[in-house]
Formats: sequence, C-alpha cells, structure tokens
Amino acid sequence: MRHVSAVFWYFQVAMNRMAIPGTRALLRLFVLTLLAISLVQCASTGSGGADGDEGEAVSNSAFPIGVYFVRGQKPIADEDYPTDFRRDPETARDAYAREFGDLAAEGFNTAVMVIDPIAYGDRYREVLAAMLEEAEKAGVKLIMPLGHVQGLLAETRAEISESEIYQAAAQDYFDFYKESPAVLGYVLFDEPVPEGAPGPDGQTVKPEQLGKARAFVEREHPGAYGLSSWADVNNMAALQEGMHSRVLFMDVYPLAEDKEIGDFSDAWPRGSEEDGSFAGGADQPTYFEYLDMSREEVPGVPQWVIVQAFEPIPPEHPHYWRMPEPAELRLEVFAALAHGAKGIFYFLYQSESWVHGLRDADYQPTALLAEARRINAKVRAMGDTLLAIERDDAHRPQAGFGEAFAYTGPQGARYVFVVNTDVLATRNVQLTLDPAWAGASVASDVYDGSEFEVSGGVLTVAVQPGDGRLLRLR
Repeated sequence: MRHVSAVFWYFQVAMNRMAIPGTRALLRLFVLTLLAISLVQCASTGSGGADGDEGEAVSNSAFPIGVYFVRGQKPIADEDYPTDFRRDPETARDAYAREFGDLAAEGFNTAVMVIDPIAYGDRYREVLAAMLEEAEKAGVKLIMPLGHVQGLLAETRAEISESEIYQAAAQDYFDFYKESPAVLGYVLFDEPVPEGAPGPDGQTVKPEQLGKARAFVEREHPGAYGLSSWADVNNMAALQEGMHSRVLFMDVYPLAEDKEIGDFSDAWPRGSEEDGSFAGGADQPTYFEYLDMSREEVPGVPQWVIVQAFEPIPPEHPHYWRMPEPAELRLEVFAALAHGAKGIFYFLYQSESWVHGLRDADYQPTALLAEARRINAKVRAMGDTLLAIERDDAHRPQAGFGEAFAYTGPQGARYVFVVNTDVLATRNVQLTLDPAWAGASVASDVYDGSEFEVSGGVLTVAVQPGDGRLLRLR
C-alpha cells in the first residue's frame, strides 16, 4: 500500500528546492515522523463565507501570475501550532477567504497549493470544498499536488498501469478536484531527474511514465494541466521527450548570499555536486543565458518561470540563496518576460519555520511583497499582449545597455522588449532597430501608453532599475 501523503510531498519539495548541506538528514527524519502520524490517521474520512475581494479569474488562456504554496496562516510545520488548525470547515473557510482575497488584491491569479486532507480530520471534504469555493470567489486558480502520483512514479518500475495511476490520483482526491472550475492543473512530480542522470534520492523518474500520468490527468480533467517543475536544463530535453508537457514549468534561483546586489552571473549557485543538479562553478550560465538555454532544450512550448522570492533560515550557507532586493525581483520577472515567458510564479509566498517568503511568519506583508504587487499590476496590464506575441530573433534590435528583443504579433504588429539589467540606477537605453523595422516613427509603451520618437531606426528609452518596457512600434 502506498501512503505518500501531501505532507511528505511538501517537505520533499522543500528539500529539493533548498538542498542545504547538513539539513537533509534532519529534514528527512522530520518528514518520516509526520508521515507516520499521517498514516495513523489515514482511516479517518468524511462534501460539500466570507467573500474574498473579487479578482479577475484566470482561465487556461490567461496569463498566469502565481505563487508557490498557500497553506494557511498557521504553518503545519511550525511546532508552535497544532497540525489540525483547519479541522473545522468554517474556520477553514474564513482562512481561505482571507488568503485568496489577499492574493487577488496583490495581483496574483494562480496558486500552487499544499494540501494534507488527513490533517483536516473527519470533515476534510467539507474543508476542501470550502477551499475550492473561496478560490473561485476570489478569482484565483489552483494547482493541486498529486503526491501519491509522484510516489508511484518515483518507484521507476518497468511498467506502471493506468489503473495504478488512477488509484494514486484518487488518494490525492483527484476525482474531487477535477469537478471544480477553480482547479487549473496538477503537479505530478517536483524537480524530477530522468532515469540514468545523477540526482537526489527519490527524484528519479522514467520520463515516459511521467508522460503517461500527464496524459491520464489531462484526459480525465479536460483543459487542466498536468505539470512537472524542472530545475536542471541538462535534463529538460530527456524529460520532455517522455512527458510531452504542454508547458515548460521551470525554476531558476540565481541570487546567492555571497553575491553582490545585482549579480545574476550564476543561474543556479548551489554549493555541492552531491546536489545532483546545477552546482556552483565557473561554467555556470548566467540567469539570462539559462532562460534561453531552457527554451532551446524544449522548443515550441510556453515557458512558465518560477522566480526566487525566498531565503533560508538562518542565512548562513555560502553559495546558497538570499532574499532578493525589490529591484532584483523586478529584474528576475522582467528578464523572464523579455526572454519569452508566458507565465510567472513566485517561490515562496508564506514564510515557514525554515524559510522566509513574501509574507513573514506572522502572515504580515514584506517589502518584497509590496514590490511583487507593483510588478503584478504591470504584468496583468500587459498579459493579453504577452500571450499574443512571439519572439522574433531575426529582427532583434541592438541595445546600448541591458537586453532587448524583437516580437511580432497578430496582423503583423511589431514590438520591442527592453530590460534594464542594472538594479541600482535608471538607464537611458539606446535601441537601434533592425533595418527591416527602421521605418517606424514612434514606439508606445504597452503598459502606460507613453511614447518615444523613433528617428532613423534609433530611439532612447528611460528604464527604471531592473525594470522592463514592452514597446509597440508604429
């Protein structure tokens, strides 16, 4: 019998995303303890408020602006709180109404959830129903974890049947979730490593079995995404060959404690080859190079980029991550968009006992959350255009500083996306258009409508620190 609960899934994700030397064994011991408690409670079963602020609902064709992990105002992992704080459905409803209302007000329209129904007691179906209802009210789409499916795939057996996938998904309440319009998709496996490649324990998968699970989920829940977040560009082609994912869901965390403000020179500054994925070193691609490398490894697939918005507690490990400055977070997002991302996710939203996120341990907003809110407002205003345009490297302009890319849209519309890679100062960036586009006379900002004169195929644009501007040429 396979009982890999959502608690296990959550902490496995945590260990993968923050593989800090010396903590893995302790975390694993904690995980196994929680798992044992969950197994004792497994026999309990029990289906279905306060309105959150109305948000703009995200559909499968809208630009997703998401966060990783919405778990409640009292972290399950925090020893100061009981693990059953949501056993009462109405208490849960109030908490979810507040959280999803907050997300909508902050410009988020998608959330990757962590759910452990076992910890919710006998009335867990009522709790889950409240969660889904409040998300729908707030206009927040949910991506649900399928931890039992990940556990099944991690066995890497020669054959896995569709009935086994169904049974695993059923343990994750897939049949319950798939009836809700609030559910956008499912995480099938977090940061997998294809069989034969080096990687952390428990993360190996047969890519074709990952593809089988994706096909099952997307057939049973039409329109939903079967997702798997990928962290190592060296594995992406092999994973995609078997999975055929509709989305390149990828994370990249470039900001380390030993790096100066604005240093994006290492895409994955992880400190040990034992981590099994990108380790720090002279051959590291930059953050900007990594964005394009991943596109090249998985061509023709929309890219959803998970950006760094966290730091470990305590921050004492060189070559490991630190909290971004607001302008660095801005650059993470706008560089990803300029390179072609069709979705942005922030890791992490709510602080836990082991990591700081956009909200602190008391659920209070941080300065970084205020910056994310400003970023989100801009991205939402640009969202329809971002989804409609495609990168056109044949007409890429020359930038006097930072980065610039050419894009084409419907009816032959032409765009230039410019990014200021300086996070400390505003730059007046001179752009020289491709000769074929040099006939343009004006460039208008898609976000705020401001216009810039184009003369002889050259224009100068003021760009705030770490910011980006998407300009339509006319």
